[in-house]
Amino acid sequence: MRVDLLNQIVLRWDSDSDCSGLLASGGIGAVWFPSREGRVAAACRAAGADTIDADTIRLVGRDHAGPLPPGDFLAVKAGVWPGAKAGARDADGSIASGATQRAWIDANGYLVAWTKALFAGRAPLLAYLPDSDAGIGQGQVIPYDSLELALIDAWAAGGNYLLAPDAAYRNALLGGDPAAAAAWSQLGRTARWLKEHQDLLRQPPLSTITVLVERGDTSAEIAALMFRQSGSPDLVPAERVPLPDASRRPIVVAAGIHPPSPDLGKLLLAHANAGASLVVDCGDASSWWKGPGLKAVRQFQDRAFYTLGAGRILVYREPIADPGDFALDVLDLASARRPVRLWDASAVIAMVSKGGARAGPILRLVNYGSPIRGDIMAQVRGVYNSADLLRPDLPPVRLRTWRRGENTDVAVPGFRRLALVVFT
Repeated sequence: MRVDLLNQIVLRWDSDSDCSGLLASGGIGAVWFPSREGRVAAACRAAGADTIDADTIRLVGRDHAGPLPPGDFLAVKAGVWPGAKAGARDADGSIASGATQRAWIDANGYLVAWTKALFAGRAPLLAYLPDSDAGIGQGQVIPYDSLELALIDAWAAGGNYLLAPDAAYRNALLGGDPAAAAAWSQLGRTARWLKEHQDLLRQPPLSTITVLVERGDTSAEIAALMFRQSGSPDLVPAERVPLPDASRRPIVVAAGIHPPSPDLGKLLLAHANAGASLVVDCGDASSWWKGPGLKAVRQFQDRAFYTLGAGRILVYREPIADPGDFALDVLDLASARRPVRLWDASAVIAMVSKGGARAGPILRLVNYGSPIRGDIMAQVRGVYNSADLLRPDLPPVRLRTWRRGENTDVAVPGFRRLALVVFT
């Protein structure tokens, strides 16, 4: 029987040691053996877990070219080890988050959306390791609870992460270390909570910012920084540009991709003609965006604004060199139509999704730094009368909402790693 790897908690086990005794407390439902299977696999099956052999999951990178490899599942091997690095800390040791102080966040949720866009029909699975490719230096001590954050990071974005404990954590668990066991049990509680609320985590994005992506690092980095700046974008493949809909897609980013074909170029320009803002780069070296009706409005050293039909085009003269600054430019362009806005929460990434039949939009907040002790002010696009807060290990809470024009504000009380706000 085929295992549902998207909605199952999967442990990647690169060891000959028996992990079957860890499965129940960690909420593990399946174990993947990428290089071996035998005695340990049999013990895991006896403990009630599914086992996955090496060839079932094929690994791909952001730069994968050509046909996809055979196999039941694909998993993206690219990824950084998640967490936040502080430029400064508050008196209680928490990461500073003020108007001019921002934490640097390492996160991979964008890869979930990137996988959905470019590997259609495949479950969005992440399979990076805690190694140098993920930014872990030789001899670096990895906090035990960061494996739980890696799981939350993927699930909050609508995907899954194949849990890969580093050797030190693995040995500490097998040796009965109390701190490792406590972190593992916390991971298990969070894993069970995620599975119980998977219907809220598998909804499509509800965004006003559409970003075109393709295989390779350039557009992936633009997507990564759009997520990191809480732009909550909708990623779509560059070769399948959606039809114009300025009410649903008022911002369309076509930067960091190869020049579109004539037909796709016309479709992108149709978005601007219909009232959207189209953002492109390499303007001095490309002319596909030039056409009848284009009128220059403002010229700057690095970019220029044009009107076209009911919309406009923002043209960067050179390729995007700083995706972080570019993401902030796009958010400024969105202005009040931003899908979500946060205040005083520099180590938190926000995403907004549809709520399905049972609710309005869902605000997902992932904290990559120290536990949030006070309230976070958040604003979502649209007007809603109430909101319910859901957090692992804590009971639901009804939140008060405030209308701000065509948006809704809400104060989200403290949480450790993950908070879902369901609007109605």
